[in-house]
Amino acid sequence: MTTINKFTPYQIDALKELANIGMGRAGAKLSEVFEHRVTLNVPNVAMVDADKLDAWASKAELSSPIVNIIQQYFIGDIEGRSTFIIGGHNFTDLVKILGYEESDAADEKRQQEMLLDVSNAVNSACLSGLAEQLALDIELTNPSIIAFNKPNSELKNFVFKQKHQETHQTLLFEIKFFIKDIDLRCDNIISLKINSLDNLHNALQRLL
Repeated sequence: MTTINKFTPYQIDALKELANIGMGRAGAKLSEVFEHRVTLNVPNVAMVDADKLDAWASKAELSSPIVNIIQQYFIGDIEGRSTFIIGGHNFTDLVKILGYEESDAADEKRQQEMLLDVSNAVNSACLSGLAEQLALDIELTNPSIIAFNKPNSELKNFVFKQKHQETHQTLLFEIKFFIKDIDLRCDNIISLKINSLDNLHNALQRLL
């Protein structure tokens, strides 16, 4: 089974570069979907010990006292989970970019639908962008909200509540998402299952 020792510094840099190209395309797609300029940062790619996952999660969206967390699994040539973290936000702005009615901004059920719509759009763009660069096939499952308008202090209790039991390490892609016009900031942490590393490693080898 592949371990982090089999990913050379050059290969990790290559993963970052491929992910960066994928995020550039994802940003263009999302800008069309939301009709606002979307910025996605250069992804941080790292192998992280399972006992340090909470520390990674707690760094996300520290500027917001309230957070929402949506998780979405993906299956296929590589498998894992996306954890989408968005700060407590003015839903009036989300209504504008998603095409909901103004009255929906104060409706909790509609707020949750908006969160699912945003996370699904971002995950679809980001993961398909990454998969295309690596020539891998993946499929997204339905997203689910695991924290809705929760205090930031409770963040670590939700993001990685179900740790990867089969391994002590996981490969993470951390992506920051930003729409300047409405000051929307999100974190998207994509974690791969350990049994997907061989396929990822092989896909990377084919490209290098």
